[in-house]
Amino acid sequence: MHLDLEPFAVAHGFDRFPLAVPGLCFNPSCGRRFEPARAWQVYCCTACRKAGEREFARIGTLAAPALLAWRAGKYETRDPDLRDIASAGRRYIGNLQTRWVQSRAERMA
Repeated sequence: MHLDLEPFAVAHGFDRFPLAVPGLCFNPSCGRRFEPARAWQVYCCTACRKAGEREFARIGTLAAPALLAWRAGKYETRDPDLRDIASAGRRYIGNLQTRWVQSRAERMA
């Protein structure tokens, strides 16, 4: 997994706030220090990488329908039901993000 935010890093300053600390396992249940074999390596071992893949897949499965609903009604001007679905999708994504970040923080603690 690569957590490289190019081309946004330069344009928005994301490079000042890396998603992963080099040499610190990105798996919140592990957090072990390691020597990365490649500059983009974020997991210390295969087990942690697979756990990360499962976590991201689970969150993606939860987020995908809401993202589609949000996008489908984002610019809707005539159908109030579609606007309501888009708003519900947007709220759900915000709540999901908050719960996920809180969950990761709890597992890191």
